Amino acid sequence: KKMAGRSILSRFRQRFASPFCARRTDFAKIRNKTSFRSFSEWRNSPIRVTKHDEGDTNRTRVLIIYTGGTIGMSSTPYGLKPIDGYLEQKVSEMDELNAYSNMPLIDILRWDELLDSSNMDPGSWALLAKQIHKYYFDYDGFVVLHGTDTMSYTASALSFMLENLGKPVILTGSQVPFSQVYNDARRNLVVSTIFASMSEIPEVCVFFDTQLMRGNRSSKIDSVGFNAFTSPNFPPLATLSSSITIREDLLLPQPRKSLKVHHNVKSSIAVLHLVPGFHDGFLHQLSEVEKGTLAGVILHLYGTGNAPSKKESFLKAIQRIHDQGIIVMAVSQCLRGSVNMEAYEVGRRLKDVGVLNGGDLTLEAASTKLGYLLSRNLSEDVFESAMLGSIRGERTEGVESRRIINEGPPFLRRVDSAAGDKTGVPYII
Repeated sequence: KKMAGRSILSRFRQRFASPFCARRTDFAKIRNKTSFRSFSEWRNSPIRVTKHDEGDTNRTRVLIIYTGGTIGMSSTPYGLKPIDGYLEQKVSEMDELNAYSNMPLIDILRWDELLDSSNMDPGSWALLAKQIHKYYFDYDGFVVLHGTDTMSYTASALSFMLENLGKPVILTGSQVPFSQVYNDARRNLVVSTIFASMSEIPEVCVFFDTQLMRGNRSSKIDSVGFNAFTSPNFPPLATLSSSITIREDLLLPQPRKSLKVHHNVKSSIAVLHLVPGFHDGFLHQLSEVEKGTLAGVILHLYGTGNAPSKKESFLKAIQRIHDQGIIVMAVSQCLRGSVNMEAYEVGRRLKDVGVLNGGDLTLEAASTKLGYLLSRNLSEDVFESAMLGSIRGERTEGVESRRIINEGPPFLRRVDSAAGDKTGVPYII
């Protein structure tokens, strides 16, 4: 027992003697000499990873929230896996973040349990939203390091959960980790940090490869390529080449109210992807599920919202599902384009039985928006108006002509609209 006690004490002392512990102590001094009440509180506090001068109050501050994903993994005899402290070390050694006085100061908040993005769920989104809320007034912006597979779902969910967001929240990751000589991790992190320090981007975004995309407009389209994400129905907010070009006319306006964080997104939603010749018997079973088990159904339809018009049983099943108080929405299987329920007979019949038009919503945005609005307990009229409208710029409502303005630093080109802002955000819910 004595030896075991010494071993535990030795490991504890060794941990507190690590360079990352020193950075935690620095963080405590910077934040009004905060005293941590417990080891757990110390463990779950941000770490300063870039050089700083406590007298420098002009530099912006960015918090990186490290949730997991390929970006921070290291090579082991058993393949790639996350190593405690590895990402913090790599970031602290990056000259791009330390050698320039106009780069922001960076802290890292590492999740105790790093998640593969396939394990992300509404509880994970709620944790992210709470952490952004907790440190909202301590930082000028946030970078969320995230696995790529469900990054667009998380970005879409956060865009709805963070009402009146007035600071940038940039999600990024990589296809190849820092530990590899040839990787996309380094640039994605550096450029995301730059965007996160810009107060004129008050929204949740995804940055990957060369594009900054509105989070609720993004989709992953490539499982291995560096240009893994696209914004199929909305232009990128910014693009990267020899300079950074920002489309200021496309950015959401600064909110007029303070940040309000919503923690709930209903997960009782089913997505039905139609294929030719499908058997629709299971649809009738959906209408018979226990009340409260299923709150919404998203129909992933062909083209502009088509389904087999000869299947009367299909239309009757959708009618029964709707009659049970279950919300039914249609989105297109096509990457680009929009649902138009007036174009064909079957679309009109779906509309007649209560199916909502998803417009050009991505599947990621449609599912998270539906879950978010269902959690708000809105009246039927308000819910339908919000679902069919744009509340965070997630669906198209009009785009004006733009012109390029060459202002600011030489690496930054800003784009503005002569006709004013046309982001299609009529109200906030």
